[in-house]
Amino acid sequence: METQGAQPVPSGRTNPSTGVEEPIEIGHRATVPRDSRDTVGEPRLDDPRIRCTDVNVYYGDKRAVRDINLDVGRNEVLAMIGPSGCGKSTFLRCLNRMNDTIVGARVTGTIMMDDIDINSKQIDVVPLRAQVSMVFQKPNPFPKSVWENIAFGPRIHGLARNKAELNDIVEKSLLRAGLWDEVKDRLTEPGTGLSGGQQQRLCIARSIAVQPEVILMDEPCSALDPISTARIEELIDELRQHYSICIVTHSMQQAARVSQRTAYFHLGDLIEIGDTRQVFTSPRHQLTEDYITGRFG
Repeated sequence: METQGAQPVPSGRTNPSTGVEEPIEIGHRATVPRDSRDTVGEPRLDDPRIRCTDVNVYYGDKRAVRDINLDVGRNEVLAMIGPSGCGKSTFLRCLNRMNDTIVGARVTGTIMMDDIDINSKQIDVVPLRAQVSMVFQKPNPFPKSVWENIAFGPRIHGLARNKAELNDIVEKSLLRAGLWDEVKDRLTEPGTGLSGGQQQRLCIARSIAVQPEVILMDEPCSALDPISTARIEELIDELRQHYSICIVTHSMQQAARVSQRTAYFHLGDLIEIGDTRQVFTSPRHQLTEDYITGRFG
């Protein structure tokens, strides 16, 4: 499946007989050596939706993310890739202060949205997490009806004045998530009764119902079958027209299909950032090349 705006990887694929992603082949050798920890590529954009400067994350005395400088563009999908434990999900959680919920976690540096540093002690994280919503690895619908899953957020954030306006938000959110036709006759049934792929789209509909500006996705397809994954990927490309999206994924093929820019993390450092096609076909850092060609990770 190719989606509009996708950056297909020209080599490397999922083996249809085993379901295992095969290594990607590239046509040149990287020039930046493995022991260099400086970011390769241009992390800054002219008009970013989010600007991160010198972001560090500590768990107790351990520094899990080191001096990250990275912009998130408007109406783009930014993919974050790298081996397990490299800091990509930890960094993602910085963007709506989800790390605040982890005992012993501490974030330093600045993360700017609308000229406001979201790490400021004066920031109320409740409206922030509506503005920067999150879709998690495992679908987590509320133990409520399909309708209530969508209506809950707009109600508590005061986005609707009456039941009619809530109904309108529910329908529009489900339509945008590509789920309306499948659930319009099941709105009073539990959201937990939907299939896994439907549950994940329900969670995406729930996240956009509160009118966010940025959507964070932490491996949103890792628990889904290929058909459901394809639907989510199509949805991501459609949502990019209205939102900025950051997605953490272990699937390099998925990153190539859905994103415009890709950031490669390794052991807490941002190693390389650039146009998705360039990162996958002409990586400049040896660590990036090693990872995307399957030498490690």
